[in-house]
Amino acid sequence: MRGDYPDIQRVIEIIAERKIEEAMQEGKFDNLPGKGKPLPMDEEWFVPPEMRPAIRLLKSAGVLPEWLERARQIEEARAEINCCWQRAQREYPRICRQSPEQHALWLEQRSHELKTAMERVNTLILLYNCCAPATADPQIPYQIEKELQRFQACFAYYPTAE
Repeated sequence: MRGDYPDIQRVIEIIAERKIEEAMQEGKFDNLPGKGKPLPMDEEWFVPPEMRPAIRLLKSAGVLPEWLERARQIEEARAEINCCWQRAQREYPRICRQSPEQHALWLEQRSHELKTAMERVNTLILLYNCCAPATADPQIPYQIEKELQRFQACFAYYPTAE
């Protein structure tokens, strides 16, 4: 029985297309504001229509989408890595005046702190890259072993004369 009736959705589309075509022929679209300019892009074009009200509500409440929250967390974790380097740079001159054993212990502790911070960043980057839209720039993880080698070479033991 269903085949006996016209598809209402298709009928509405045909009527709408005809009305638009008539209006174009009559010149009703000729003096619209912004003519010849690109349409403003809706920020939520990639969000399914049924989810847009929830996204707008979260946005107005200051809640970030998961991928943007991850990007913020990555920046904070990268700042912690910078702090590890700065702390090592401040302590290094004093440590070099101590014994090789004390220096080795210090370097091991600082290297462990740096490695832990880089592992946290890499975990956040993985989560970010999985949930960020395709239009977002991917984050590049740290090459931990290479960075640790650079750190240890930078703060190698060179005893200072007293």
